[in-house]
Amino acid sequence: MALIVSLLTLAVELAVVDALEQGTAHDLADVVIVVVLFGAVPAAAIGSIGAFVVHFVTRGASSQWPAVMLASAVGLVAGLIVWRGDFGVAVLLGVAAAVGRLAVVPCARHRAT
Repeated sequence: MALIVSLLTLAVELAVVDALEQGTAHDLADVVIVVVLFGAVPAAAIGSIGAFVVHFVTRGASSQWPAVMLASAVGLVAGLIVWRGDFGVAVLLGVAAAVGRLAVVPCARHRAT
């Protein structure tokens, strides 16, 4: 679920950036669809590795916030690697990763009890 939420968040973020750059939201839905279609496989591959790292490092944490913050950092680093230093897009990926991890906090809390 976190990967899907992250991918959708990134797609919307990129669509909004595109709309702001073009001065119109005419292509907003098209950008979201294209990012989801072409980003699903890379998101699954990169996101699975990131999710494993976050889980492994924070498995003993009593709070979920370290996992959310680490997901953001892992997303930022992955963004810098994938987009070769484009810091703006890397930040968007970091935010998307944090939102994705935040989406599964209720599931993690339920599983811990």
